[in-house]
Amino acid sequence: KISVSADRVEIKAMVDSTEAQRRIETDLARAAPDNVRLALAISAPRPVITPFTLRFVIDETGARFDSCSADTEETRERILRAAGKAGIQSKADCVVGMGVPSPQWARAAELAIAAVADLGGGTVTFSDADVALLAPEGTAQSLFDDVAGKLEAELPEVFALTATLPPPPDAAQPAAPEFVATLSPEGQVVIRGRVGSENSRETVRSFAKARFSSDSVHLTARVAEGLPRDWSIRVLTGLEALSYLSNGVVTVTPDNIGVQGNTGRKSASAEIAQFLAEKLGEAEKYTIDVTYKEALDPVAGLPTPDECEAQIAAIQAGRKINFEPGSAKIDAQGAAIMDDIADVLKKCGEIRMEIGGHTDSQGSEDMNVQLSLARARAVLDELRMRRVLTSSIDAKGYGESVPIADNGTEEGRETNRRIEFRLIRPEPVEDEQTALESLEEPGEEGAEAEKTTQDKPTE
Repeated sequence: KISVSADRVEIKAMVDSTEAQRRIETDLARAAPDNVRLALAISAPRPVITPFTLRFVIDETGARFDSCSADTEETRERILRAAGKAGIQSKADCVVGMGVPSPQWARAAELAIAAVADLGGGTVTFSDADVALLAPEGTAQSLFDDVAGKLEAELPEVFALTATLPPPPDAAQPAAPEFVATLSPEGQVVIRGRVGSENSRETVRSFAKARFSSDSVHLTARVAEGLPRDWSIRVLTGLEALSYLSNGVVTVTPDNIGVQGNTGRKSASAEIAQFLAEKLGEAEKYTIDVTYKEALDPVAGLPTPDECEAQIAAIQAGRKINFEPGSAKIDAQGAAIMDDIADVLKKCGEIRMEIGGHTDSQGSEDMNVQLSLARARAVLDELRMRRVLTSSIDAKGYGESVPIADNGTEEGRETNRRIEFRLIRPEPVEDEQTALESLEEPGEEGAEAEKTTQDKPTE
């Protein structure tokens, strides 16, 4: 279809190949006069690619595509970006065609290309939905297990992975299978190594999510054959032992379970030993290297109330919670101070504390009391918004009654306008000995005074 007007030519057409499409578009663009706008919509049928193939290689010559196919222009751009991140230097292209085995082709290709880069070399080949990953000779078994397991776990449905690690030059003693779970101080759990079946891997995933947080478990363990018959039991036992730690690592091999890390429980080492002996038998070999750290102890690590008060005072020493003039609305700079104070109070647990609001002497006394109370309550509300437990914290307004500077100067008035955090300490109690003495019979002086009082006639 060709539409012609005085200053515009529109052409919609279909040609039989992409080469013809590019040639015609170039010829028409060159032939069009400068004062005529040219609108082209020329399409070409996409070729049918069978099998739908992609082969990406990293070797001693660098990174390259031996073959690349894509189902859309967007897919092609995603694949080429992934190859660029993996180190490809030369200009590469992908053929856009029909016959893709899955709409997730781009995602699968990105993951596979990244896997080759993580291995530091090798080849990945797609033939429709079959994916073959070949690691470079000499790749460490642990690295191969990590990369292959991650790829196997993240590949979209339909795609099937075959991962191959070339045997070491001395294949007489193959590497022993290994399962490793790591718990970071932030609570992230990374699981790698080998499991006996797909069902075993799902069991490990579910068990780890139950023991730790479901959002913090990252599983890259891969399915392998030839594992010991009790491998699944040993793996789950190791994960259970890891849950006793604040951070650490558990390593499972056919002849040992090793637990290493830090804990805030003094009895953790003994508890782990009892647990492993119960699950594995006392004759089974296991190693425990667990360190107690007081900072991780949820009780011993708590600061004292006095320390909490001092930390809040230190925060306010260089900065001040300010309010908009004549109101209880905290200004923009006060939010950062409230964040720091909230962090301290979250570590302190429930302590009795008062938030005291103070003003200068300007304005009526009643108004200043109300304003100072409103400001103290505003600070309390800010702490609640930051998820601080405030059931043991009171807000009180003192108005102008407790100045700490001269209200006759602007500097002094600025100093008096303040928020104070103060511990509420228990009232002193009369000791037992003093209380008993007060109950004893009065002495001679007391008795004489009592007798005189009794002898005095009633007026």
